[in-house]
Amino acid sequence: MMAEAITKIKRMEMPEDAGRDQDISEVTSAISNNKEAILKGIDFLGTLNDNGMLDMAHALVKQKETALDNVMREFNKPQYSATLENLSKLFLFLGELNVDELHHFSNKLNNGLAEAHTIDESEKTSYLDLIKALKDPEINRSITMLLQFLRGMGKE
Repeated sequence: MMAEAITKIKRMEMPEDAGRDQDISEVTSAISNNKEAILKGIDFLGTLNDNGMLDMAHALVKQKETALDNVMREFNKPQYSATLENLSKLFLFLGELNVDELHHFSNKLNNGLAEAHTIDESEKTSYLDLIKALKDPEINRSITMLLQFLRGMGKE
């Protein structure tokens, strides 16, 4: 004998109160687990409200179509076209920079500027002083670096 096919499935109904109690329990647990973040969020919202920024953000969200239209109309003005074009080129340029090398070079530049501030402006340097300075390893290293920099700039 074969078993009969199941044709009706009766779902177990949960009383509405039990579902609501479970939802409240989940929300309470989430609040407890994220207490610090919630308090920071409330503080952040309070700061935005105190500065009037919350009202502005609320209005911006409600009127997003109009606001976006105004922004785009403003950006389409001729005086901004060159700025926007240069902005895109700037981002491409920043992507090409070797940041580690630039950081290394800027540290050396800052050291040189700090040293330059220590000199008395009335002090003069003679030709003989320049020749003697080439014997100083730090000066010699700096001049060599500058010459290499100039060679690199001049390459095609």
